Amino acid sequence: MKERTCFFTKEQSLALRGIGIVLVILSHYAPWYADVLQNEALVYGMSRLGVYGVDLFLLVSGYGLVKSAHRNPVDGRFIQNRMKNTYLPYLCIAGGIEIAAGGIQSARGWYKFLTGYDYWFIRNILIFYAAFFCVFWLVKKRWLRTVLMACIVFAYSWWLVQAGRSNFWYVSNIAFVIGIMLAEYEEKLLKALDFGYIWQMLIGALLLGWVVKSGMEARLAIPEISAKIKCGVAASGIWSVFCVQAAHLLPERTSFLQALGRLSLELYLLHTFLYYRVVNQWTQMNRGLQALLALAATYAGAWLINWIFGKLWSGVDALIKR
Repeated sequence: MKERTCFFTKEQSLALRGIGIVLVILSHYAPWYADVLQNEALVYGMSRLGVYGVDLFLLVSGYGLVKSAHRNPVDGRFIQNRMKNTYLPYLCIAGGIEIAAGGIQSARGWYKFLTGYDYWFIRNILIFYAAFFCVFWLVKKRWLRTVLMACIVFAYSWWLVQAGRSNFWYVSNIAFVIGIMLAEYEEKLLKALDFGYIWQMLIGALLLGWVVKSGMEARLAIPEISAKIKCGVAASGIWSVFCVQAAHLLPERTSFLQALGRLSLELYLLHTFLYYRVVNQWTQMNRGLQALLALAATYAGAWLINWIFGKLWSGVDALIKR
């Protein structure tokens, strides 16, 4: 195996985001599978894929944040770039969806909109961004930063459990901490994880078999909340570590997946709205055609929004440089 100098190149990170958004969309289109496939077990399994897609987003986000912090000072511009690339597109897209649904009618509605309450991934990542900024701005020691971020993520996840949130709100959060650890201790971990690489991949594949088996068994007998958390966090951790190792096998040029990765935020925000609230209303249309139309509209809308924001930020940068 070719010696690795990093866990994820920029291209591999984009490809993983592309895989992640495909898994998320597949899980959210489960009602279509139910009608087309007529296989309860397969539909259930595919409906669970979204959690593992979010694992990939959080994994590469945690890793990318630390790598960026190593290159650039964690200051106002650091958090500004994150808000520019995540929060503002969210406000525009989610705001358009709210307008289409009749607008925001109450103070609570505004609170939910501004904090990403109805978009759990957005809510979580914004909180993680804020925590990351504070910790990395104030603390210089790597071990202490890592411990503090792990404690914050654990505390937030525990609060979500106590608040009665669905388990997909918190089981993936471990992937964000794994991403941070990978970047903070990259050189040492690369040496450790390159040892016996083939055996590690085989063991990882076997453990993934356990993940799939235990996940499918849960549909027949709903486990207690404690067992659900333990199994969910274990599955997220196993999947994340396996993907860390498997990412090295991705070719540098995976244009389709990288293109999806660049548009992953826009695709995430658009795909359920266009499928459930727009295309799904055309009840006379074939289900398969509905899904294809929703996918095409989602990709076109995501590309257009991304292009508009790209032009906007280019214009802003040009004005600043004058």
